[in-house]
Amino acid sequence: MKTFLQETTESIINITENQKDTICIVPSERAGVYLKNAFKEALKGKVSFLPKIVSVENFIKEISGLENIDQISLLFEFFKIYQKENKKLKSDTFERFIGWATIVIQDFNEIDRHLVNASEIFEYLTDVQKIKDWSPSSTEITDTINNYMSFVGDLHLYYKELGKVLIDKKVGYQGLVYRQAYKNCEAYLRNHQQNHFHFIGFNALNKAEEEIFKSFLALEHNHIYWDADDYYMEGAHEAGTFMRKFFDEWQCLQKGKRKNWIHNHFSQKKNIQILGSPLNVTGLKSVTTLLDEELVANETALVLAEETLLPVVLNSIPPSINKVNITMGYQLSNIPLSGLFQSIFELHLNKDKLGKNDFYHKDILSFLRHSYISKISNNNSEKVINTINQNNLVFVSHSQMLTFFTSSGLDKSLAVLFDPVDDISVFIERIIQFINYLNTGLDGIELLYVEGFRKVFQEISNLNMTYKYIDNIKVLYKIFKKILPLESIDFRGEALEGMQLMGVLETRCLDFKNVIITSVNEGILPTGASERSFISFEVKKQFQMPTYLAKDAIFSYHFYRLIQRAENVYLLYNTTSDDFGRGEMSRFLTQLMIDKEADVTHRNIVSKINNYTKKAREIEKTPKVMEVLSSYFEKGASPSRIIDYIRDPLSFYENMVLKIRKPESVEEEVASNTMGTVVHDSLELLYLPHKGKKIQVEDLKKMKASLKEVVSSKFKEYFKDGEVKTGKNKLISEVAEKFVESFLDKELYDLASGKEIVIIDLEGKYECSVTTPNGNQVVLVGKIDRIDEVDGVRRIVDYKTGVVKSSDLKLGDLTLSTSDYKYHKIIQVMMYVLLYTEDQHFDLDQFELQTGIYSFRNFKEGFLGMNFATNRQKKDQRVTREHLGAFRQTLFRLIDEILDDKFNFIEKLDAPYKKEA
Repeated sequence: MKTFLQETTESIINITENQKDTICIVPSERAGVYLKNAFKEALKGKVSFLPKIVSVENFIKEISGLENIDQISLLFEFFKIYQKENKKLKSDTFERFIGWATIVIQDFNEIDRHLVNASEIFEYLTDVQKIKDWSPSSTEITDTINNYMSFVGDLHLYYKELGKVLIDKKVGYQGLVYRQAYKNCEAYLRNHQQNHFHFIGFNALNKAEEEIFKSFLALEHNHIYWDADDYYMEGAHEAGTFMRKFFDEWQCLQKGKRKNWIHNHFSQKKNIQILGSPLNVTGLKSVTTLLDEELVANETALVLAEETLLPVVLNSIPPSINKVNITMGYQLSNIPLSGLFQSIFELHLNKDKLGKNDFYHKDILSFLRHSYISKISNNNSEKVINTINQNNLVFVSHSQMLTFFTSSGLDKSLAVLFDPVDDISVFIERIIQFINYLNTGLDGIELLYVEGFRKVFQEISNLNMTYKYIDNIKVLYKIFKKILPLESIDFRGEALEGMQLMGVLETRCLDFKNVIITSVNEGILPTGASERSFISFEVKKQFQMPTYLAKDAIFSYHFYRLIQRAENVYLLYNTTSDDFGRGEMSRFLTQLMIDKEADVTHRNIVSKINNYTKKAREIEKTPKVMEVLSSYFEKGASPSRIIDYIRDPLSFYENMVLKIRKPESVEEEVASNTMGTVVHDSLELLYLPHKGKKIQVEDLKKMKASLKEVVSSKFKEYFKDGEVKTGKNKLISEVAEKFVESFLDKELYDLASGKEIVIIDLEGKYECSVTTPNGNQVVLVGKIDRIDEVDGVRRIVDYKTGVVKSSDLKLGDLTLSTSDYKYHKIIQVMMYVLLYTEDQHFDLDQFELQTGIYSFRNFKEGFLGMNFATNRQKKDQRVTREHLGAFRQTLFRLIDEILDDKFNFIEKLDAPYKKEA
């Protein structure tokens, strides 16, 4: 089947003798490339000029004599006029102005494109508002109403002055260019009487285009070529809305063949598959596999109704497709590099917002951890990150940052980004220098991304040098965010080769054998009733301006036109609903299923779910692993590592053999383990002068008097530069003080009750060498928080800032202690007993020994001693030789298992992953 452009080309050649004077106007640059190729094919073997082929936008610019002004320059020009013409006592700042000016410019654009009388529409808007605000019960007009009426009244003044200034400078926004072209149309026609104009593949036209086209078509030698189908031209089909209107209203279309370019392709046999999937990725993956198996890439167009899916699509294209032509621009806001510039702004904005003169550590880390920074700095940025984490710097001063950058060898182009922003022009220049630095370390498509951002900042810099409206970083950031969605990267490629990857509007005039359209959901295709405008729906209808209904008709035409000549059509939609109604298939699909029922296959695509049973991972104890294990047990194994093995052998392997450690991070909020360390060390420091002595009441009172100072010093030591004087950290520090105070109060109470307390040791390190039944000679080590003697009973005491209950320390049969992680507290205190009795040669038969825990979150139960009673109601807290012997037996058996190369490390799937702080 011939394409529309091939048919059009043949027709133009047949009716035009000399292509030199022929001018073809097409909807887009892309359509122009394909039309040029169609002429080459049709004229192959002949000597002939090619006609001049121009996009409608460039054609209108030529008639108007104006150049398009970019959005940034337009905002600056508009603000200059606003400052001059605004008569209010208090004008908006540039920052506030940007918020509403972009909407107003869009309204100006629509007014001009549709040749609306500006004075009438603004007067009408004022009258409508007066009617809305009128009330028979009140004649009072509020300040809000007055301000709005004044704002609407001023719009006409801004509109006139802006148009006048721009025309004087020979530039204009799109609507102004169109209005000026309309005014110049007759003069242009008189100067180009020798040319033959051919308008190709148009559908929806604004009022200015309509009038211009009609002026050209009033001459017999100018022609228009419609790309339409009987399917939507008959009746009241939405896709044919505009063409039916033109055929009914345009006098120039009532003669000759100017309305005969309507075919009947849509009714022919087609393979149409409607595919629903719960995720966009799932649908794309399933469809793109067809490119490997069934579809020819050169005959296929992949059309993205939702252009943000471009990265997903590029990652889904099979490797066999070695040529892909991307005909859509990619918004700078969707490029990963935009996040890097965002982090630069946040560094300074959050510094002001938090009321600090220092940088917030998360903003610094966000910047330094960006993949581009890591790449261009050869990972030297990690040195700065580690320094911040190791010193627990929640806020970092400018001087500290300069020191860190110098010591880590990072380039000055990065360091200057942290300098104070005293002059916004200097700051913009720093960013441009930074972009130059990025260029030195990036390659490939990344350089194209960088160039897009250079253009934005360079343009902002040039304009601000002229107008000087940007006076702080907040305004600069707001402009940056406004501009990003308006700027895009244009990909370069061979337009006529490979698979075509395009947006909906790029498909105009083009035909493909195979068509894949993504995101055919209501609210995306068509887009729905989402418009930002100061002109209401009713007012737009009154002045015959387009509403969202016109936009729906436009996309309806593009959708059906793209399908009408295709043979294989794959239409994807997302079945997952969200809070905004997404997940409903487009009404276009519903209509297709009714009208092309015989050709349509509708099915849902579900990702293949494999029945997966997680298997425990197993690590073999190789000679190298055994060497590491033997070395560890020769140096000294601690209770916590033994407990780690019981919790999960695989975690033990990762920690002890592979040495995998959790990466350091800034502790912005005091962690539970930090608070535990503070409490432990505070008690040690307070009791240390009384080691080996009997505690007196006066001693405890002196401790209470100094406890706040001691706890505070320990927080400074372990929390480093972290803030503990405000917020949640202040509460945590007060809790730590309360823990220590409660312990001292408990000791005072015991002394008042007549008890005698002697401190034997504090935070003492103990070790012993033992031989297991398998002949393994190992060393066990441990640090015991406190050893004391209360009324002659020796006690081994462990502090816990977490919750411990008496039931956690009750077990009659100690041979079970290593069988389950739930006994880990028992293992810890009993290993302390083993270490102490071996190290100190303590005779359990001669002296009474107890071991247990003080739980600061369960302090009302006091000292929780290890209970060996088999009866639930009884207590047996004395550690006997038999108790220790039973524990030694089960502990040594476990150590032999760890050191036996026949027992591999096997993952415990039900392991508790949260360790006690």
